[in-house]
Amino acid sequence: AVGAPGSATAANGVFTVRGAGADVWGSQDAFDYVWQPITGDIDVVARVASVENVQAWVKAGVMIRERLTADSPHAFMLVSAGKGTAFQRRVATGGASTSTAGTFAASPAWVKLERRANTIRAFQSADGLTWTLVGSDTFTMGAAAYVGLAVSSHDVTRTATATFDGVQVQPASAPPPSTAV
Repeated sequence: AVGAPGSATAANGVFTVRGAGADVWGSQDAFDYVWQPITGDIDVVARVASVENVQAWVKAGVMIRERLTADSPHAFMLVSAGKGTAFQRRVATGGASTSTAGTFAASPAWVKLERRANTIRAFQSADGLTWTLVGSDTFTMGAAAYVGLAVSSHDVTRTATATFDGVQVQPASAPPPSTAV
């Protein structure tokens, strides 16, 4: 129940996502999501180039979500219009959301999630090269899930627009080979 309908477009590597919805928070979420199915360990990266300030808690970022239901476990590394970066998550179906604040004030900012088995780590970056860990948590989530770009306007009567570039979804990087002699 997002209220105003959302939309998404992509051109020349830039994704524009318009979303409404009360919030991604509590035990039920309301937002717009551009997603693709995944299985297993995955990395998702994007630069949140802009976030429209419809309300201070407009949220835009990368998400890994077990199901496409409002109460699904999820990890969301986001940039808000007025509250900065944060790692928000619900670790079990219907559970309460928790949040860890990042240190960036606003967009543009790079965000990344790394999923390894039942652990998801969230990062932020100013340049997409040097990453700072924002938080990590253990999830009750199956191997099959959804990954994508999420936007919530925090206002069911209006959409907020976010633009993303540098989007990458890829299988998890293999650990470096041992250098022991």
